Amino acid sequence: MILHKTENIADKEELMTLPGIGSVKAEAIIEYRENISVFSEPEDLMQVDGIGQSIFDKLKNLIKVQ
Repeated sequence: MILHKTENIADKEELMTLPGIGSVKAEAIIEYRENISVFSEPEDLMQVDGIGQSIFDKLKNLIKVQ
């Protein structure tokens, strides 16, 4: 079973269930989408400070954008 988290609506606790996403990165994701831009595709997550290719590779099959 794959658990899908939607980047544009997930709260901090939901984001923290993803591999490699702790409190600081969850807050950075929320800050980015609230202050800069919502995510239009999963790869946009790499625009958030602290999320590079290696973390994205762990997440890409677990997230979706709506």
